[in-house]
Amino acid sequence: MSAVRRWLGLVGVALRRTATKATRTAPRQTAVSVLGVAIAVALMLVVTATGLGLVQGTTVRGDAVDYWVVPESGGASTMVVSTDSAKLGDVHAKGDALNADNRIEYATPVGISVLKVETDGGGSEYVLGVGVVGSPKLDGVAGLPTAPLAPGDPYYANGSYDGEWTGEAVLSSGAAQRLGVNESANISASGAIAGSGDRQWQVTAAEQAAVESGLSGMPVMLVHLSELQAITGAQSGDQADQILVQSNVGGLESSLEERFAGASAVTRSGFTAQNSVDSDLPLAMGLAALLIAVVVGTLFVATTQGLQVEADSEQLATLTAIGFSRRARAVLLVVQALALTLVGGALGIVLAYGTTAITNYAATRAIAPVPIATFHPLLVVYGLGVSAFIGILVAPYLLAMEGRTEGVTEVIR
Repeated sequence: MSAVRRWLGLVGVALRRTATKATRTAPRQTAVSVLGVAIAVALMLVVTATGLGLVQGTTVRGDAVDYWVVPESGGASTMVVSTDSAKLGDVHAKGDALNADNRIEYATPVGISVLKVETDGGGSEYVLGVGVVGSPKLDGVAGLPTAPLAPGDPYYANGSYDGEWTGEAVLSSGAAQRLGVNESANISASGAIAGSGDRQWQVTAAEQAAVESGLSGMPVMLVHLSELQAITGAQSGDQADQILVQSNVGGLESSLEERFAGASAVTRSGFTAQNSVDSDLPLAMGLAALLIAVVVGTLFVATTQGLQVEADSEQLATLTAIGFSRRARAVLLVVQALALTLVGGALGIVLAYGTTAITNYAATRAIAPVPIATFHPLLVVYGLGVSAFIGILVAPYLLAMEGRTEGVTEVIR
């Protein structure tokens, strides 16, 4: 018999032995081991998913946007207006200056705010309001098309904010479904934080937000920037949260930062990376969740399986008597531990996915306009990897427990 077949045979014996314990000889101990790992992994993944949601934050982007100009947190200059959070000021004039640069295809300031939207039928929902200066050159913002908005920003009227109120609004399908409205419906909206009264709007389009925008399925309302500023109080100082710059020219970061003192310019690929580096809280949450999951899962499996090894002392001694080497018995125990932890990890992933969905549903219905947790597919690999790591950590303890059974052959005799 080749070495490979011999090892595969040992693995098969270990898996059959584990299945027998789970169904007949030790179902309670096996269930406790699996559930211990499942709960630990589920909690870890839920916390990590919430951390990912915090890291991503509210990212407004379109396919053709290559740069973002964003205010530095806590930056101090005439361009950063101190409000509830750092914002850019005088954004219409700065946007016009950028559009005059022949290296730039199009640039638009973007305002982001939570809005309370009411329908004629009396329903109301909180949505994520996104304000832009529309143009045929701009394909989409926040995953929604800007074509249904009139070009330019009529209500701004060179800073007087007394131009034509278009009331045009493009809703994401998520917002339209929650509000129960279709195209051409009349709605009213006001700023949820610092509004200046209700304003009337008309739904010019209801579209599915693009998946790559990061806002697919979220309730989003795309409007003209000046009209969003008017209901949130951001017209004072002509404030916006960021400026989106569409260009095929590389290396514009330094040039953009010179135009906006106290602000940073990042590329599309660097935006998420910068947020990840700057977000210490989500990283700390993820590390703490990982540590707790490993400790709790290891303790559960070590305790229950250690007791099981003690109970199986005669069986292990019998294996010794019929010729199973120490290495072969070690393989049985290690495979058994890994099988239990991986099953627990898989169950934990399912629990985490369901818990994340419930958490997002409850949050969006109660306190948040958008889901607060992001269950990325890589979390599946992460959960299984941590589960396997727990099994590896438990293995030395189980081998030490098994070493105490060598003298039990006298009991068999």
